Amino acid sequence: MSSGWSADFSYNYFRRILEAIRVNFNPHLLSQAPRIEPAGGRPKIIVRHDVDVSLRHALRMAEIENAFGICATYMFIPNSLLYCLEDSTSRDVLRQLISMGHEIGLHFDVSNEVRSPDCEVSQVESQIDAAARQIESITGMPVQSISFHRPLQQFLRGPVIVCGRTNAYSGQLMNWYMSDSKGCWREGEPLPRLTRPEKPLLQLLIHPIWWGEKHGLPEDSLQEFFEGETRGKPSEFVRAFDGALASTVPAVRRRDVQGIPHSNQIGQSRGMP
Repeated sequence: MSSGWSADFSYNYFRRILEAIRVNFNPHLLSQAPRIEPAGGRPKIIVRHDVDVSLRHALRMAEIENAFGICATYMFIPNSLLYCLEDSTSRDVLRQLISMGHEIGLHFDVSNEVRSPDCEVSQVESQIDAAARQIESITGMPVQSISFHRPLQQFLRGPVIVCGRTNAYSGQLMNWYMSDSKGCWREGEPLPRLTRPEKPLLQLLIHPIWWGEKHGLPEDSLQEFFEGETRGKPSEFVRAFDGALASTVPAVRRRDVQGIPHSNQIGQSRGMP
């Protein structure tokens, strides 16, 4: 694991984060970023969740935020091999998020076919629009924000609007940025910095899969999720699901299960985002 702070990923610590946000910041949705005036008044914050792995974890965090009166932006992958947004359970999760005032955005991964140092946003505009329409057909609401999964370096600190949608990786929103990527806050413990805001606008990125009722290591969180989703399934399903998980979260390894070696080959061959 990279250096940083990873001592507490429990929901109780998340509640402490939310209390600090409630006391010290004015929360905004990601889609509101172009209209935010950072200067003057209390610091502003955008809480963003990239839902790479588990809708169940996302819903739990949304419920906790709702109890604090805080609305966040949840970014989903429409063609994920780990969850299907179009099934009835997922649709119900999205409906609940919207009813609580949370925003549904697009978490987009540039395909391996065009992924290169020379790739430009203009080359993937049609794919972005198609992915956004998939989500819109489910929610009945416009997708107004986008974040990139495995973002290419040239997409970082770009314009605030990409394909007509607020870009989470725009220069404006990366000026003060804190993230729990890979289950570790590389900027250090978040709570002290939230109680003493350093700049007028913060984007706080959270990945729901790392959080739980009790603190756990990232690999343990993936292990618990993997076992829950594959228990009793045939070996072919387990291998495919394992490949999808490894491709989605390549930096954190789970342990082998049922004697099936950990591999990401299947996920890659099936075009896993």
